[in-house]
This record gives sequence, structure tokens and C-alpha cells, in this order.
Amino acid sequence: MLFSPTVPAAAGAVVAVVGVLTLRHQRKTSAWVKRTRRSDDDAQDFEDAAAYLRKLVEMLCDRTHKPCHAGDFESLHGLRHLLDDAAQATAAVRPELEAVVGCLDRYLATELPRVPATGRAGITAPTAQLEAAMRQEHARIELKNAAGTAQQRIRALRRAV
Repeated sequence: MLFSPTVPAAAGAVVAVVGVLTLRHQRKTSAWVKRTRRSDDDAQDFEDAAAYLRKLVEMLCDRTHKPCHAGDFESLHGLRHLLDDAAQATAAVRPELEAVVGCLDRYLATELPRVPATGRAGITAPTAQLEAAMRQEHARIELKNAAGTAQQRIRALRRAV
């Protein structure tokens, strides 16, 4: 039985077509895996940043209308560094997180001095303390608004992914 030269040529063509289709499929699968891995990494970064922002808003709600001294801000210093690290790690929400960190720095700068133990205070001392407390409350409100903006951005990006 003799084979004509067209049979091996047809078999070679079929193998070549199958090879090209396999290569295309492998490239598409590889690209899909990379996209999925990137979106999973972004989702984890978003989750970390969202958790830090939730904790920050919780702490700010605890401090509503309460003048805070240096000891009251201790827990916020660590959270500030966590938010700064999250801002560096998450490019998609970096501007919003940097705005939160900036507002947090301004809020931390408004710590009130301790009231002297002496019962004597001048006329201007209560006024100065009230003004400082009002500045602190204004900084707290700005920080809470910035945190809310960052949370909204994270929610929008999560829906898009």
C-alpha cells in the first residue's frame, strides 16, 4: 500500500494548526492567570487599607467632642504608619490614603497641653484652651471626611475589579 505525498502533508498541516491553536490558548490562559493574580493582590491591599480606615473612623467616633491630650493619641500613631505603608503599597488609592495620612498628621499636631494642677488660671487660659479644642475638632472632622472619601474610592475600585 502506497501513500500519496498528500497524506503526510495534510497530517503535518493538522499538527501545525493544532500547535498554533495550543500556543494561542496557552498565551490567553497565562494572561488570564496574571490578571487574576494581580486583581487578587489588589483586593488584599484594598482589604488592608479598608480595615485600617474602618479602625481609624471608629477611633475618631470615640473622640467626638472630646478634647484629647498626648496620651489619647498614642494608638493613632501606629495606625498612621500602617496607613502610610498601605498608601505606598496600593497605587490605585495612593492619593486618597496620602490625603488621610496628611489629615491625620494635622490632627495629631493638635494635641492639647495638660491643664496645670494649680487652681489659678488667667482670663485668657480658658479661651485659648477652647480655641485649641475647636481646632482639634475641626481637624478631626477633616480627617473623618478624608477617610470617608478613601473608603468610597476603595469600594468603587472593588466593584470595578
